[in-house]
Amino acid sequence: MDYNQLKIYLLLSLVFTVSIVVLGFNPEPQKENKPQKEIVSRLIKDEIKKIFYQDKAKIIDSIMQQKRKKAYFNGSVLVAYKGKCIYNKSFGYADLRKRRNLKENDIFQLASVSKQFTAMAIMILKEQNRLSYDDTVTKYIPEFPYPQITVRMLLNHTSGLPNYYWLVEHHWNKKEAPLNEDVIKLLSEYKLGLYFTPGKRWDYSNTGYVVLASIVERISGNNFCEFMQQNIFDPLQMKNTFVYSSSVASCQRKKLKGYYYRGRRYREIPETINDGTVGDKGVYSTTADLFKWDRALYSNILVSKETMQEAISTFKLRDKYEIPYGFGFRIKKHDQKKIAYHHGKWNGFRTSMLRYVEDTNTIIILNHTSSSLNNSIIREIQKVIGDTSTCNTTQEVIATILDEGLMPALKYLNNENLVLDTVKLIKVSQILYKSNSHVAARRLGLFNQMCLQKRLY
Repeated sequence: MDYNQLKIYLLLSLVFTVSIVVLGFNPEPQKENKPQKEIVSRLIKDEIKKIFYQDKAKIIDSIMQQKRKKAYFNGSVLVAYKGKCIYNKSFGYADLRKRRNLKENDIFQLASVSKQFTAMAIMILKEQNRLSYDDTVTKYIPEFPYPQITVRMLLNHTSGLPNYYWLVEHHWNKKEAPLNEDVIKLLSEYKLGLYFTPGKRWDYSNTGYVVLASIVERISGNNFCEFMQQNIFDPLQMKNTFVYSSSVASCQRKKLKGYYYRGRRYREIPETINDGTVGDKGVYSTTADLFKWDRALYSNILVSKETMQEAISTFKLRDKYEIPYGFGFRIKKHDQKKIAYHHGKWNGFRTSMLRYVEDTNTIIILNHTSSSLNNSIIREIQKVIGDTSTCNTTQEVIATILDEGLMPALKYLNNENLVLDTVKLIKVSQILYKSNSHVAARRLGLFNQMCLQKRLY
């Protein structure tokens, strides 16, 4: 710390001390009176958290304003930091011809981000003891022509199934797009060769997730749209989320169109013959609803902690090769911490959802213009939420004082590199005083005085 920085720090510390005295607290370090207990409400804690989120939110907004201005980003972005939504904003147009502005409740096709929902449907059935991951598919779909393939192989993309797009495009002759059951019939009729022996290799398979959705339908007796609504979307109050199939009347809902850029203008992409099938895609949602989904995955509302943990874990192929895929989630590490994520690409939609599991951070990007901006946006936002600055340390100290008391917070004094944001400490103290959280404010004042004494002497 240079001379000017020291002067600023001392001045701010003096202001903090004066504010504590004015508020009626004794700033001298004293032994805490154990019977003193006080619960700081969640609302007050949320108000305090906003002080620390605002800086990050401003930087993220600056990034997104540049992406909109220079690269014409059309979509919605949500960022959660330590479990709290700190940014949710939409940019550009919902209808690029009529120039209607995009709103936060406009509904996007999730493309392959849908796979995590399909996997959850299977996990729910598994916890209801209605299936086992190691059951063969033929147990539920007897006409399925590949008897050695299991449910687990479909979940983790080790089945070797052929591409159903090719099958539909070459052998489907009706005008209306085929349903999942129609794909099962085509697989049964044409019996295309597998890409490899099931369980021997990993190969990303849309067909596998179409078959999983069919298993859900066979076991439940409901179509996939209804099952997902009743068992996932309604319980989580995801009011703007649904499964859409172009061939199921009950699945019709208002949603965004996808666009691609050609001839110096955006052109709407029409539905294709593959928009009748669901499971590999077909879930439509908003950033706000996806954040509800994200939070629910931490709370074991839908399935147990153990079941969810398996879904976001890598697995060993032939007890030898580690495959970075769980059930509907890709898996990777950033700064030695796990990210469970997936991207999607379909008919003009580019979608991304990244869950930084250990830090409870989340990035959600929904884009309906087929531009390849998602990865660059992710990289820049990742730097912002991964910043371990003075602000983060100050927040940790305050959280410890509020949740555990002064004594547990003293461990931070052993850190010779401890630097606290005094301005934010003052703001927190003021919030605590105004909310009559006197004990917490006093503890904060005492801690600051101890920090000051340590630095001066």
